[in-house]
Amino acid sequence: MHKEKSCKFQSFASTGDPKLGPKRLEALQDQIAKTNLDGFLVPRSDSFRGEYVAEKDQRLRWLTGFEGSAGICVLVNKRVGIFVDGRYTIQAKNQTLPPIEIINWPNIKVTDWIMEITNKGKIGFDPWLHSVDEIEQYRKSTENTNIVLQPTENLIDIIWTDQPAPPNAKAFRYEAKFAGATQVNKRKILAKELKDNGNSAAVITLPEGIAWLLNIRGGDVEHLPIVHAFAILHSNYKVDLFVDKTKVEDLKKHFGNGIKLYNQNDFLSHLKQLTGSICIDKASLPFAAFEALLSSKVTLDPRGDITALPKACKNEIELSRAREAHLIDAVAMCKFLCWLNSQSESKLTEIDLVISLETFRSQNPEFYDISFETICASGPNAALPHYRVNYDSNRAIEKNEVILIDSGGQYKGGTTDITRTTALGEVSGEIKKAFTLVLKGMISISRLKFPKGMAGCDLDAFARVHLWSEGLDFAHGTGHGVGQFLSVHEGPQRLSRTSKVPFETGMIISNEPGFYKEGHFGIRIENLLAVTKAPKLENSTVEEMFIFETLNFVPIDKNLIDISLMTNEEKDWLNEYHLKCRKKIRENLEENEKIWLDHATKKIE
Repeated sequence: MHKEKSCKFQSFASTGDPKLGPKRLEALQDQIAKTNLDGFLVPRSDSFRGEYVAEKDQRLRWLTGFEGSAGICVLVNKRVGIFVDGRYTIQAKNQTLPPIEIINWPNIKVTDWIMEITNKGKIGFDPWLHSVDEIEQYRKSTENTNIVLQPTENLIDIIWTDQPAPPNAKAFRYEAKFAGATQVNKRKILAKELKDNGNSAAVITLPEGIAWLLNIRGGDVEHLPIVHAFAILHSNYKVDLFVDKTKVEDLKKHFGNGIKLYNQNDFLSHLKQLTGSICIDKASLPFAAFEALLSSKVTLDPRGDITALPKACKNEIELSRAREAHLIDAVAMCKFLCWLNSQSESKLTEIDLVISLETFRSQNPEFYDISFETICASGPNAALPHYRVNYDSNRAIEKNEVILIDSGGQYKGGTTDITRTTALGEVSGEIKKAFTLVLKGMISISRLKFPKGMAGCDLDAFARVHLWSEGLDFAHGTGHGVGQFLSVHEGPQRLSRTSKVPFETGMIISNEPGFYKEGHFGIRIENLLAVTKAPKLENSTVEEMFIFETLNFVPIDKNLIDISLMTNEEKDWLNEYHLKCRKKIRENLEENEKIWLDHATKKIE
């Protein structure tokens, strides 16, 4: 359907081919046997342990046809299982063929499934594609069996004969006027932390951390402006950077004398030469790098990624730039929603909407890229939380059914992410009730005032309590951290039942509860929030409290709300939010768009 249509930033071609899966799995099984193994692990990851991977590293998709952004395929004794969480269960069913079994993770863990099949054998894994934590957990789970986790070369790379080349995009400087600090100052601050903790160096393998530390950006992954590299930060604030030197040849002046460049292949040999106490992050460090460190004369301090927290806690300049980026993005979203509302008699498709939204964003010269592939899902497609429209799945927008649009932009000032659920025409009472319950949860989070020290696990239930009261829930976290012209998914903070990282001022977090009825509809409403200090309350016994500052200013569709389910406090919040949307956005709109905005933000009683 409409195969001739395309976007600059998003492709609608199917990137996986399930029909090729059985033959490729057979070839991999043959390779496993040739290597004298009994199984092999195929994660969706790369050497840099990032969520988003280059085409060269799309081994899971190539092998199975599954296009999701998280999962692992396990082959053992001729059985094949693909492990995915609740976001991808339906998608994995639709995008794979037998003999692949869909395994619900984390309800069933990888090692539990393996041990159900066998209690002995050698399971191979590429040590670059698994973190230290992963392998240690696997080995601990299987320690009372004869199952051996064995590092090996990547067997997929042997049979994938037309594997793409590694990315080679040029890196560029990220100016201090956006970063709020120079790369020299950042290195000095973290080096002092290392020295104070008795560390001689820190190993950094997440490209987002390196990009933040060195004030550089790149293009090695779609929509994520990073440079594939590894780094060692020394306590004298010098940095050894392991990278394809052709990517950074224009950055010598920016780097100065404090950063030495090496080829990426030199990384392991340098790790083996380190001495003293080395700070590492076992959650992201590739097992191959860990083994190299174990062979050196070092003491390992596994206290985590030294860049994670300062990267997450945006400074005042970063926050100011982020607010500007979100206002630019809100204008584009409002123009798009006005356009969409005027198309009630037209036969649009999901792809048409994606193209239109990208066009509106591209009208602003500050727009750099989308921050992830736009999720535009109508009707039953909206029940897939991470649905990606392609030419095969593309469907016409029908009246009286929901349209879920989750999208974002990359601006030098910040990374945006917003979800709005809307509809052309009237929706059912069931949909209105579900939408309202989701909205109530979203408002609950937005209005929270909470003591310093609270983490995502302490707050997550506020987004779900109204759904729970009706026996409903959603199978994803309520929110994720967001980077600054970096990843739309950034740690260490999250808004979820499992996150124990306390919130701190300057952190940006998404607030996106949802509800999904398989085969029928899906609802999600999302704003980004910045953690900020709350005004001191008189007679307060809590020393310091935080509140959330809302960054997105795009109307929420009042036509989908069952007003009878809303409390006066919730109505007040929505009316105040819509008033802010009108004040901040209206002057940037055309006359017809102003009329739409005035109606969309009209006070509810």
